[in-house]
Amino acid sequence: MRKIKAWRGALALGLGLLSGLVHAQAPKAYPDRAIRLIVPFAAGSAADTLSRTVATRLAERLGQSVVVDNKGGAGGTIGTADIARAAPDGYTLGVAAQGTLVNNLVLYSKPGYDPLKDFAYVAHIGDVQNVLVVKADAPYADVAALLKAIREQPDEHFKFSSSGAGTSHHVAGVLLGQHLKKKLLHVPYTGAPQGLTAILSGDVDFGLYNLPAAYGLITSGKLKALAMTGPARATVLPQVPTLAESGLDGYSVTLWWGVIAPAALPVPIAQKLNEEINRIVAQPDVRSRMAEQGFTLPPLPGRTREQFAELVRSDIRTSLPLLKQMGLSASE
Repeated sequence: MRKIKAWRGALALGLGLLSGLVHAQAPKAYPDRAIRLIVPFAAGSAADTLSRTVATRLAERLGQSVVVDNKGGAGGTIGTADIARAAPDGYTLGVAAQGTLVNNLVLYSKPGYDPLKDFAYVAHIGDVQNVLVVKADAPYADVAALLKAIREQPDEHFKFSSSGAGTSHHVAGVLLGQHLKKKLLHVPYTGAPQGLTAILSGDVDFGLYNLPAAYGLITSGKLKALAMTGPARATVLPQVPTLAESGLDGYSVTLWWGVIAPAALPVPIAQKLNEEINRIVAQPDVRSRMAEQGFTLPPLPGRTREQFAELVRSDIRTSLPLLKQMGLSASE
């Protein structure tokens, strides 16, 4: 009887230890705590607006907070480098743009990251074009009047603002000057809100900003929209012509955004995030809100992780030679 009791005790102890070991080794369900979403652009920018929409819905779907962390500056290199250096555990994600992953390869000799090696590409979340804006009382009835004035003045007479070197605002301004064969003076700011304020105050003459960032100032009558930078007119501003149809043949500047993570992010986590984010950007109310804010809606069904990565690789292959020909620099 004593032997039986001893055997039962040993068996119970062994099962208890085994159960504890299994529970200790079992992976926790992802996510089990808050997620940080680094946005390498200023609060109030178009990227920030879109990021917060995605973050709010992603938190609802995952059951954990998704905290937006704005880390702008240096054309987005500061925040993007932080994404690359973070632990690849799914608890630090980031927002990437054409400017940070493509343009900055030309503008900065050492941006602090390699877009082909340092990131896992999670999901494409949207696109946008820019709008050329001047303050409401500027003496230009239309874009033709502004272009005529630029042509008639010496180099660097006209100043345009941007949210930093390497941004689409910067590229759009340099490209405009090249089409007009006139050098424009670039005045970079720390973010889109600051750059737009410079237009309102008269510190600069115009800017070419992501439509969602400028849209509120346009509809409130504080800024005047003269032209779009994309290949087609914007749905929310159908009366505003494109620069291409205004005499600048072939002019086109558009921008994409997506969610990235540090390289070596576990595939199951990356796939889960891709599926959840694609579901978010497919929701009718989200798409309606994006369209009303001036975003170009992403395709349905949403891109896979590999399709998003190929979008970036393709952009690097095709855009880098053109950007180098433009002679861009962070100080320009």
